[in-house]
Amino acid sequence: MSPASKRAPSIRRRLLIFLLPLLALALLAGVLANYRAAMLFVRDAYDQRLGDAALALASRVKVTGEEVRLDTAPFAAEAVRLGRVRVAYYSVVAPGNRLLEGNPQLPAAPPGPGNPSYADYRLGTRELRIATYRLHTPAGTVAVTAAETVDARSEPGHLLLAGTWLINFIQVDVVLLVVWLGVYYGLQPLAAVRRQIEAHSARELQPLDPGTVPAEVRPLVDALNLLFDMLREGARSQRQFVADTAHQLRTPLAGLMGQLELLMREPAAAPVAVRLAALHEGLRGIAHSANQLLALARAHPSANATARFEPVELHSLVERIVEHNIDRAAAAHLDLGAEARPATLAGSPRLLEDLLGNLVDNALTYTPSGGHVTVRSGLSGGQAFLEVEDDGPGIPEAERMRVRQRFYRLPGSGGNGCGLGLAIVEEIAHLHGGTVTIEEGADAHGTCVTVRFGAAATRQPAR
Repeated sequence: MSPASKRAPSIRRRLLIFLLPLLALALLAGVLANYRAAMLFVRDAYDQRLGDAALALASRVKVTGEEVRLDTAPFAAEAVRLGRVRVAYYSVVAPGNRLLEGNPQLPAAPPGPGNPSYADYRLGTRELRIATYRLHTPAGTVAVTAAETVDARSEPGHLLLAGTWLINFIQVDVVLLVVWLGVYYGLQPLAAVRRQIEAHSARELQPLDPGTVPAEVRPLVDALNLLFDMLREGARSQRQFVADTAHQLRTPLAGLMGQLELLMREPAAAPVAVRLAALHEGLRGIAHSANQLLALARAHPSANATARFEPVELHSLVERIVEHNIDRAAAAHLDLGAEARPATLAGSPRLLEDLLGNLVDNALTYTPSGGHVTVRSGLSGGQAFLEVEDDGPGIPEAERMRVRQRFYRLPGSGGNGCGLGLAIVEEIAHLHGGTVTIEEGADAHGTCVTVRFGAAATRQPAR
């Protein structure tokens, strides 16, 4: 998994992920609550109108002595208009349960605290809402009932539900927008801290200014400044340790080798010349391993946390390394050449010298007598590169990743190496934003090691 895929979501995203389910539940609960409250109001309004229809019908009841009748023409059996309300069914029942007019199957609503009273009733397949007005007369109680279908009330309910849903949805959107804006502007102090950090090089570790942030963020800035101080001190201590170790190791080793070389020239040492030569070779191996370990320590990122990179002309670096190794190449009967084209890289001159020196050292060590070693530099595709090619035995493709590991050497390889050369190259390349590729040399012979550096770190040298 790449670092980008492991990156934690932003605070704004976390807040939206946290708030969206809660706001969705609140939206649903609000819609349902508002809908039920509105439907109660609609129900009361429709009941009032249905009760008015029953009253309008009751106003046409006439009582003469013991006789109860309707003073109008017979009503239509279905869907009569009473006042402003269209009813589906109605009935007028005189005392003695005598039907004067209407649907005989329509019952009266049970008596309630008010007059008219209301009830729900199912007539066949239709759901009805009924209102019964009880008219008290000298002849007895006349029950006047009006009914309408529940479906007649559904359309206003749908409109209310849609309107309530729309209004609540708009409210939730407004709340989300306000929260997002609040978080956005509330995080601006953190953005200011980020800009301060980005304004400096990653290796400078300059302290941040706590006076430019609010009090809530100041403890974070203070903690970062403390961390930067610890990192600077750690890097300084490591650089000092490497420098001290280099001095303490190189000086006695150089002295021992000098004394041993003087001893080997003495005539009295002739009987043990072979042993002295082996001892001299062993000391050279120890010195080489010590130098490689120190180079690896210098290349570690923690030792370069506060290092300042500077422009390095790669073609000049190639010329220096080739000149430094020309005598060694001549003694080994090797053709060491350079194809240096101008390119400038922001980096550490000492570390880049270690990088190229290790590549050239490997090529000279493993290329047989009469071979060729070519060192190149330049720009390719907007990227600066360093390259060393030889026509030696080469590195099998299956081993090209393993030779980058520390202390790994190819089986059967000669020389007095310690298996750190390519590990140092890899470490220094990564520190400079570069990549290392190992391929076959020209005509599928030997080895070609190329270090390409990031385009952002390269620039043409001033002319």
